[in-house]
Amino acid sequence: MTQKLETHSATGELAPQLATAVQQPDDTTLVYTIRSGVKFSDGTSLTADDVAWSIEHDATGASQLAADLIAFGSVSVSGPMQVTVKMSHPDGQMRSLLATTIFVQEANFAKSHPNDLGAPGAEPIGTGPYMFVGDTPQAVTLAANPNYWGAKPKVSKIVMVPVSDDNTAQLAMRSGSMQANLVSNLKTAGQYQQIPGVKLSPLKSNISVNYISLDTQAAPLNDLHVRQAIAYSLDKEGITTAAYGTYAELLRGLSTADQLADVIPSKAEEDAFLNGLPQYSFDLTKAKQALAQSAYPNGFQLAVSYDSSAPFAQLTVLNLQQNMAKIGVTITPTPVTQKQWIAAVYAHKDLGLQLLPFTSAGPDAGTMLVETTAAGNARPGAFNTANWTTADVEAAGKQLEASSDKVVRWQAVKTILTAIANDLPYIPLQAPGHVLAVGGGFSLTQNISVLDLKNNGTWPEYLQAN
Repeated sequence: MTQKLETHSATGELAPQLATAVQQPDDTTLVYTIRSGVKFSDGTSLTADDVAWSIEHDATGASQLAADLIAFGSVSVSGPMQVTVKMSHPDGQMRSLLATTIFVQEANFAKSHPNDLGAPGAEPIGTGPYMFVGDTPQAVTLAANPNYWGAKPKVSKIVMVPVSDDNTAQLAMRSGSMQANLVSNLKTAGQYQQIPGVKLSPLKSNISVNYISLDTQAAPLNDLHVRQAIAYSLDKEGITTAAYGTYAELLRGLSTADQLADVIPSKAEEDAFLNGLPQYSFDLTKAKQALAQSAYPNGFQLAVSYDSSAPFAQLTVLNLQQNMAKIGVTITPTPVTQKQWIAAVYAHKDLGLQLLPFTSAGPDAGTMLVETTAAGNARPGAFNTANWTTADVEAAGKQLEASSDKVVRWQAVKTILTAIANDLPYIPLQAPGHVLAVGGGFSLTQNISVLDLKNNGTWPEYLQAN
């Protein structure tokens, strides 16, 4: 419904959407030329004022997106269809971050709804191929935008309904009441293929990771040998297969290949580096040896709260409990609701061992690495849940934020990933995939990426009736 200044490809390149050109006259300035002749779904013409308001709205104040745009300084209309963004300090990734986070909406309508913007009846008005025509707890209904500036949508109406699980979705697809579903339990993905006319589409660009966070400032996890013992006690391959079947890959470091796509010099060099990092394969003999070198050679007790709605989290903590019991360590799992778990993580108190998912907004090597290692993010509401950093990691994080030079950024990535592998504040687990099941007389015109679905919002453009 709403669109972006630019969109991301699966490998990190930017393509024009509402901005037809971008100039950077200096290290702290971005100048956007806005597409002419674009109308909002209500027929109002898109102006530079709409773009400037949308950027300021999302980059400042109480917006949750503002946390990703730390270097944002100001935005102004600098021409009839031109907007200029000023940064408070150089940030080589600001253009990419603005492309990721900013959705342009009609400013006058938004300003007329200061307290209920986004609620039913006050949905943002955008320039995209669809517009809201219904918004209830039972369904969100979109219709083709008659004023759309691009190619006419092939599908005239999209109805999005909540489903409780994949069994419900499969029944709905069998009955013909649902035509597509993003598979939530990847182990059930193969079952969709038993439904006549349904085809599975694995989405390109894997930018999601699951990992363990260990609070390095609290005993017993402040002991490196304890952290090593935990890493060696995990059957990561078994957990990954049990949770995701064949739709996930084991991580070699705390990033996926697709998250690093914007900096890697070559696939061969990336593989050589990641394969060279210390790997902690399941080995209880090594786990016992590590524990013997720790301050807790006879074991310890550790309570672990986890999100009961995340299958990988439950499987991981139960695997850890079973395996570490064999070397004298008692792990006590405590399932909590997702809401309780999120509140505890955001409170940044008594973190202990956490089982965490992280999805980058795009193929940007810096996003996850900086958010999980910067000293300034070891606080409530931020994601350095290991309370860990080093001087070298801090310096590398600043290079990732400020520089747009691929060589500099690749070296910074290597510095951070190497330090994480050596110090083990985080233990990488797996990168779960994303699979879209499409049937009921519809199909995709091409293989799409997860960015088309979750970032760019362009997935409906690839739908067609068979």
